[in-house]
Amino acid sequence: MTFSAPAALYVRLIRWAFARFYQEFAWTYDTVAALVSAGQWRDWTLTALEFARGVTLEIGCGTGHVQLALAQRRTGFFTGLDRSPQMLRLTRRRLAQAGFQTPLVRADAHALPFVSESFDTIIATFPSEYIAQDATIAEIRRVLRPGGTVAVALWARFADDSPYARLVDAAYRVTLQRSPRPATTVSNAALHRFGERFERAGMDVSFREATTPGGIVQYVLGMRRLPQ
Repeated sequence: MTFSAPAALYVRLIRWAFARFYQEFAWTYDTVAALVSAGQWRDWTLTALEFARGVTLEIGCGTGHVQLALAQRRTGFFTGLDRSPQMLRLTRRRLAQAGFQTPLVRADAHALPFVSESFDTIIATFPSEYIAQDATIAEIRRVLRPGGTVAVALWARFADDSPYARLVDAAYRVTLQRSPRPATTVSNAALHRFGERFERAGMDVSFREATTPGGIVQYVLGMRRLPQ
């Protein structure tokens, strides 16, 4: 997709602002996420637990809600990865306050610092555009064990089209994000385009919706094929 010069400048500005949000202003992340999701963000991210089996890697662990929930399970090995040192500090603090110490890794998803076939499951909740890049998908496949699954939460929508949902709809659109308003739908074509990237990397693809009291989360799943 090509943009006019003003539009391209606006896109760069939005990307720069989000980079600051994930780094210097990471301390505001939970508050902002709660505001733009009517308090549903934590519940939406925790739907990833449904897919976590065996040795689990969370890409983009953010402020650590999923990491804490995995620790509270007290079963299996897991780790979280993020490229933002500020996010990792928040995750470590959340875990420490609950009495847990978990190995966390600072790295880029384009170059996962793990040996091949390390994980049974990889999860990512509402990642930015890096998740669809070929380098990321190649790395995900590399570190998945045959038969292992990657589960990516691409988008969530509110259960009801409330006045609040209509209010935050404008904020999502201004920042070039897909709105969680029920009236906004993810086309099958968009989902399948993402799924096709997993297929080209040697994975079988499926789609799943996870339901919470306040909404529905759309997942794309990829399973690394077993050797023939």
